[in-house]
Amino acid sequence: MADARKLDAALDALVHDGSLSAAQADLVRTQYQATQEPTDSRRSVLAEIAGYLGGAFVVIAVTIVTARQWEAFTQLQRGILFGALAIVLFALGTFVGTSTAVKSRLAGLLFGLAAASTTGTLAIFDPNRDAPTLAFLAGTAIALIGFYMVQTLVGHVVLFGYIFITGIMALSDLTPDGSGMAIYVGTYFLVLGGAWIFFTYKKHFDTVLGYIFGGATLFIATQVLFIDAEHWISYLSMVAVAGATAWLYLRVHAWPLVLTAVLTTTVGVGEFVAETLGGSVGSALGLFAAGAALVTTSLLALRNKRENPAEAAAAVEIAQ
Repeated sequence: MADARKLDAALDALVHDGSLSAAQADLVRTQYQATQEPTDSRRSVLAEIAGYLGGAFVVIAVTIVTARQWEAFTQLQRGILFGALAIVLFALGTFVGTSTAVKSRLAGLLFGLAAASTTGTLAIFDPNRDAPTLAFLAGTAIALIGFYMVQTLVGHVVLFGYIFITGIMALSDLTPDGSGMAIYVGTYFLVLGGAWIFFTYKKHFDTVLGYIFGGATLFIATQVLFIDAEHWISYLSMVAVAGATAWLYLRVHAWPLVLTAVLTTTVGVGEFVAETLGGSVGSALGLFAAGAALVTTSLLALRNKRENPAEAAAAVEIAQ
């Protein structure tokens, strides 16, 4: 639907400046509506499902066999087993390739499993560490390489999960006594969430999932800072997060952004009222702030949307 509206706006602008006639624009619309997106054949989908089921059966069988003999294995043998599995999975992902959507999804899953096996390998060789940061760093590297080779939803989830967890582990290693941990973790989440939204805006990640991850991380950051840090720092972060996500929503109209802005505003106002007024009107003010933010953002977005076609036509006329 969004693409169709963009097409209509572009055609209207071209008709307005005389580049296309109304009949030609209607012909383009008709052909666009009649063109269907290519989909995977039923046979390829069934083959993909069969591949997933077969792989699951193999993993279950190997797990049962190795579980019975696990205690008999030495640490070196366990590490070699996981390392060999990681190499095989990564090689299979590379071999499958990305020539079709089915192969891309399968390759993305294989790269994710290879990252997990890599983490397991290093964790086995260094079992005495409370936070296996190096193991997760290695897994993050494999997940990043796999996502670079094939961008899939599974790879996206795996990569974000690894970066999220690895950062926390690295910070825990840097602050073994736990002093100031909340400020460091909150700041890290702010940077991670902001970076994820930026790269999503630059089309490096899936739009909806990228904005969900980025927005959720930013919201978590504000709550971490509120719980275990100075409250004025958390209030400033809430204002920044709500303002930035609302501003970006006016540009891209992605619902996770406005949800982040409204949720951050609602919770932030409630927490502020609870601290300053004892929470006597916290619920009412929270609901009022959420409603006001949502209505204001929606009105601005609708106004911006109405102005875009005229601005596009004006820009074309100026260029000519």
